[in-house]
Amino acid sequence: MLDVSIYLQLSEHALDAAFLTRPDGTILFANPAACKQFGYTLDEFRTLGRSAIVDQSDPRLQAALNQRYETGRFQGVLKLRRKDGSRFSAAVSSAVYTDSSGEQRTSMFVRDLTEQEQREEALSRALAEVHQLRGMLPICSYCKSIRNDANFWQQVETYISAHAPVRFTHGICPECYEHHVRPELEKLERKAN
Repeated sequence: MLDVSIYLQLSEHALDAAFLTRPDGTILFANPAACKQFGYTLDEFRTLGRSAIVDQSDPRLQAALNQRYETGRFQGVLKLRRKDGSRFSAAVSSAVYTDSSGEQRTSMFVRDLTEQEQREEALSRALAEVHQLRGMLPICSYCKSIRNDANFWQQVETYISAHAPVRFTHGICPECYEHHVRPELEKLERKAN
């Protein structure tokens, strides 16, 4: 005989939301992770049903329901809705089965993809910044202007500022000070005397 308490422990301590439903959307059970993730109590889930958490405007929803109806299973990404109205992407797996009393039931597991999507977006932004300046830059050997894609020459600062998230400050290096600035200052001093 199976020990039912093992399954209860598994459900109670799961990190993902788990639901036991009827195929019509009636929620019979939701684990603590589901209550926390969606913001509803178990009694509220039982009263409201699946339509309270599924974003009906998600164009993938009907295809998901059709797939589950035809094959008895669905696994994919859908938009879901929390009690506060916020929407989020979730990996959903659902299967229809017949329980020991002959009634059709549905299991549904939900993993919130918000953090994963945020990490992917941050990585995408970082990669975009890395790819902004790459390849060979045509630069003038004398004035150090850069030829842009429109075949116009721009100061290096203007070009790089337009292609990378940087700002420039200017100074004079010691070598240029000795070779350019000091001789000019000495000239000015001689003229003043």
